[in-house]
Amino acid sequence: MAQSTMPPKSDVLSQDELRKKLYQTFKDHGILDTLKTELRNHLIHELMHPALSGPHPLKPPSIAVEGSVLLIGASNSLVADHLRRCGYEYSLSVFFPESGLAQEKVFTMQDLLQLIKINPESSLYKSLISGFDKGNQKGFLMQFLKEMAEYHQTKASCNMETQTDSALPIKDSLAEKLQLIDDEFAGAHPQHPQLESLEVKLNEYKRELEQQLQAEMCEKLKHFKDTEIAKIKMEEKRKCEKELTDFRNKHERTYQAKSEALISREKMTLERIQKHQENETKEIYAQRQLLLKDIDLLRGREAELKQRIEAFELAQRLQEEKNKSVIDGLRRRELNIQSMEETYDQKLKNELLKYQLELKEDYITRTNRLIEDERRNKEKAIHLQEELTAFNFKKEEFDRSVNRVKELELELESVKAQCSALTKQNHVLREKVEEMGDYSRLKEGKLELQTQNKLLKKQVEEMKNENLRLLSRITEPSPELVIFQKELKKAENAIMLEHKELETHKQALQKQLQSEIEHSAQLKAQILDYDASVKRLTMQVTDLKLQLKQTQTALENEVYRNPKPSLLSRSVSRLMGGKMGPLDGSISRDFLKNALRQDELLAGTVTPWIPSYPSASPEGSSPDSDLEFVASTKARVRELEQEAERLEKAFQNYHQRVNQCPAKSPLEARSPSLLHLLGNLKNILPSAPDRGVFPKDRVASQQPQQERSVRGDQQRGLQVTQG
Repeated sequence: MAQSTMPPKSDVLSQDELRKKLYQTFKDHGILDTLKTELRNHLIHELMHPALSGPHPLKPPSIAVEGSVLLIGASNSLVADHLRRCGYEYSLSVFFPESGLAQEKVFTMQDLLQLIKINPESSLYKSLISGFDKGNQKGFLMQFLKEMAEYHQTKASCNMETQTDSALPIKDSLAEKLQLIDDEFAGAHPQHPQLESLEVKLNEYKRELEQQLQAEMCEKLKHFKDTEIAKIKMEEKRKCEKELTDFRNKHERTYQAKSEALISREKMTLERIQKHQENETKEIYAQRQLLLKDIDLLRGREAELKQRIEAFELAQRLQEEKNKSVIDGLRRRELNIQSMEETYDQKLKNELLKYQLELKEDYITRTNRLIEDERRNKEKAIHLQEELTAFNFKKEEFDRSVNRVKELELELESVKAQCSALTKQNHVLREKVEEMGDYSRLKEGKLELQTQNKLLKKQVEEMKNENLRLLSRITEPSPELVIFQKELKKAENAIMLEHKELETHKQALQKQLQSEIEHSAQLKAQILDYDASVKRLTMQVTDLKLQLKQTQTALENEVYRNPKPSLLSRSVSRLMGGKMGPLDGSISRDFLKNALRQDELLAGTVTPWIPSYPSASPEGSSPDSDLEFVASTKARVRELEQEAERLEKAFQNYHQRVNQCPAKSPLEARSPSLLHLLGNLKNILPSAPDRGVFPKDRVASQQPQQERSVRGDQQRGLQVTQG
C-alpha cells in the first residue's frame, strides 16, 4: 500500500526507509491516531484497575473535588467541550476515560445555563444562545468568559457616569435620566418662564454631546477588547504548546515502559488463560455428559409419569362421563315419565269432556229431531188423509185420462231408462270409489266423471232439440182439428138450430178441459217431487258409501287392535235402544256386510216407488213440462259436478289430516261416521206402514230428516278429526 501511494526513490528500500514510509502512510490514513487512542484508553483502564497488574500496583492520585456529582459532570463537560472546540484531540481522548465521562452524557449549553441558574429572559442568556446559533467555534467556556467580562465592563462605565443620581437604578436609559433632570429643574425654577427656551437648547446640546461621547467610548472599548483578546490568545497558545510538548514527551516515555510491561503481562495471562480454559473445557465436558445422562433418565421417568397420569385422568373422565350420562338419562326418563303422565291425564280428561259434550249434543239434537219428526208426521198424516179423499174422487177422472197416461208412461219409461242408466253410473262410481285408494285414482275418476258430464250435457242438448221439435209440432194445428173446422164451416148453416145444444156441450167440454189442466199440473208437481227425491236418494247413497268405507276401515283397525268397549259404542247402543244390537270393540266384518245388504234393500225399496205415480190427463204434455224436465236434468248435472268437487276436497282434507296426525286412533277419528251410519240405518228402516202411509209419502217425509242428520254427522266427524 505504501509502495503504491509513495513513489519509490530506488528499486530497493532499506529497513528504515520502509518503516518511515509505513509510518507516514498510517499517519496520513489516520490509523496511527486511532491506534494511539485505543492504546491510551487501554493504558488508562489498566491504571484505573490495578488488579490485573503485578504485586505492587500503581494507584491513581485521588483528587479531592468539592461539590456534588452534578457540578463535577458540568465541569467535566465544560472541559470536554473546550478541548473539542479547540481541536485538542489527544488530550480529549485522554480526558474522557480518565474523568469517566461518556460522550453521550456531555451536558448541552442549555443544561449548563440552567445549572448555573441564569434567567432565560436575561440579556446574558440571550447573547450566549445567539452566539451559539450563529455557529461560534470558540466553545461555551470562551463565550461565557467573554460575556462575563463585557458585563463587568458595562458595570464600571455606569459607575463613572456624571449628572446622575446614585439613588437611580443602573438599568435606566440616558433619555430617562435626562428627562428626570429636566423635571427637577422645571420644579426648581417655576418663576422664570423666559429662560425655558435656553434650557431646552442646552439640554439638546447636552444630549448630542453625550451621544457622541458614548459612541467614542464604545469604539475604544471594542478596540481594547480585540487587542487584549488577541494578546491573551497568543500567550495562551504559547503556553499550551509548551505544556503539550512536555506532556507528550512524558507520556511517550511512560507509554513505552508500560507497553512493554503490558506485552509481557499479556503473554503470561494468555498462557494462563489457555491452560485454565483447557481444564475448564475438560471439566465442563465431563459434567455435561453426566448431566445428559441424568436428563435422559429424568425425561424417561417424566414420560412414564405423564402416561400414567393421562391414563388415570382418561379413566376418571370416562367414569365421570358415564355417571353423568346415567344421571342425565335417569333425569330425562323421570321428566319424560312425568310429562307423559301429565299429558295422558290431560288427554283423558279432554277426551272424556269431549265425549260427554258430544253425547249431550247428540242426545239434545236427536230429541229435537224426534219431536220435530213426530210433529211433521202428524201433519203429513192429516194431509195424506185429505189427499186420499181427493184421490178417491179423482179416480173417476183417471179413467178418462188413460190415453194421456199411456203417452206419459212412454215418457216415464224413457225417464226410467235414464234413471236406470244413472243408477248404473252410481254403481260404477261406487265401485270406482271403493277401488280408489290414492289421489291419482280419484283424479282419474274425476276425469271420467267430467267426460260423463259432457256426455250428459250432449244428451241434454239433444233432448232440448227434441223438445223444440215437439213444441213446433204442438203449435201447428192437428189435421183432425182442420177437418173439424171444415166440417163446422159446412155445418154452420145446417146446425144453426142446434146452436144451444152445441153451446151446452161446449161448456161441458170446457169444464172437462179445465179439470184435465189441473190434473196435469198436479202430475207435474208430482214429477218434480220425484226428481227431488231421486237427487236426495243419490246424495244419500254417495254419503252412505263414504261412511261405510270409513266405518269399514275403522272397524278393521278395531278388530286388529282388539280394544275395550268405548264410551262411543255404549252410547250408540243406548241410542239404538236394542234394535241394532250391542256395539262393542269385537265388531266383525259381518256388520259391514249387513250394512251393505241393508243399502241394497233400501235401493230395492226405492225403485218400486217410481212407477206408482198416478197417470195424468192427455193434455198434460205441455211445453212447460218439457222445459221443466230439461231444467231438472241440468240441475242434476250441476249437482253431480258439485258432488265430484266435494269428494275431491274431502279426500284432500282427509289425506292432510292423516299426514298430520298419523298416530291418532282411527276409532276416535271415525266414530262420528259410525254414529251417522247407524242413525241413517235407523231412520231409513221402514217404520210407517202401521200408520197407513204410502211409500212415496214416507220417502218424501224421511228425506229432509236424513239430509239434516247426514249434514250434522258430517260436521261432527270433521270436528273430531280436526281436534
